[in-house]
Amino acid sequence: MFEVQVADDKLHSLLVETYAALNNDARVLAAIGLRTIFDRVSEKLGIRQNLTFKEKLQALQAKGKIGKSELDSLDILTDAGGAAAHRGWKPTVNQLTTLMNIAEAFLHRTIILDIEAKQLKKSIPKRKK
Repeated sequence: MFEVQVADDKLHSLLVETYAALNNDARVLAAIGLRTIFDRVSEKLGIRQNLTFKEKLQALQAKGKIGKSELDSLDILTDAGGAAAHRGWKPTVNQLTTLMNIAEAFLHRTIILDIEAKQLKKSIPKRKK
């Protein structure tokens, strides 16, 4: 497997803090952290930060970064983070696992896999003409 270095201290810090919240059963903080991770990844993908979460999702879809089903899942993730932050919602362990799966899949596909694919492409010999 490739070793990928994502040079983004902010994203790294958010991941460390969110996993620390998970490891300490701080489920509200973890849910908020997952929404913040989405926000940082969307920024890395060129989405303006002054948009609402709904607008960010629409912009990601318009740029071809996500499809309809991922938009729906990420909408749930951002709503859950907002509910944890502003509406007193505390996800169950199973709910938080689902939120983690959504966030990790988005991060992996849009950041990590993209870097790995570009590295792989460089190592494939060119077709001889």
